[in-house]
Amino acid sequence: MARTLGHPRSSRRPHARAPLRPRGRPPIPGLHDAIRARAEEIFARRDYHEVQMDDVAAACGIGKGTLYRHFRSKRELYLAITFDGISRLRAELEATLEVPDLPARQLERIVRGTLAFFWDRRFFFALIHRHEHRFDADAREWMRQRAQLSSLIAATLARAMAAGHVRRIDCRIGAEILLGMVRGVNRYRTRDDRLERLVTTVVDVFMRGVGTPSGRRVLARGTRVANAVARRAS
Repeated sequence: MARTLGHPRSSRRPHARAPLRPRGRPPIPGLHDAIRARAEEIFARRDYHEVQMDDVAAACGIGKGTLYRHFRSKRELYLAITFDGISRLRAELEATLEVPDLPARQLERIVRGTLAFFWDRRFFFALIHRHEHRFDADAREWMRQRAQLSSLIAATLARAMAAGHVRRIDCRIGAEILLGMVRGVNRYRTRDDRLERLVTTVVDVFMRGVGTPSGRRVLARGTRVANAVARRAS
């Protein structure tokens, strides 16, 4: 039989191609969150229109090109800060409400936690006002997250109502009233105002409106105990 001539087959496999490396510098771990944290400090000191992306880049020690690879605009950076902020606030309030306590005192914790969180973040309230009158996707996302926060407060009010600490009210509206009071106090407080005094003022005014004598007694007992502990510590 005739033998067919041809090229001998090679037993060696072709080399696998090395994966292509992405162009540009490799991402720096944690840089995205670091930019957001530093930008939050800048927005806390200045109004939105006063902040320039140059300022943020300089504060972070990076170039503008790197900054824009993480956040395409000042608006995107601003929204990332605020969405992350309200999410963190809700998580902090959820954590403090996990500690067993009487519902009236849990309402006090909500006021204290919210005021403390916003103490150095007044720009959040400017965002709230701005987005409540918009109807774009960002505004809808903001309102969705804000509704989750409001629902947390409304659920606490419902427990306070069941315990006899709050009279029968619409808990959804009650939550909005309480948030509005916190917002007003944070907006118009002065440098001389102190956190605990403002917490006491907000809770006292709110509970005089919707609280029952039983609920106010619960808070009064807690205040007396706290004052006694403070005197012993001093």
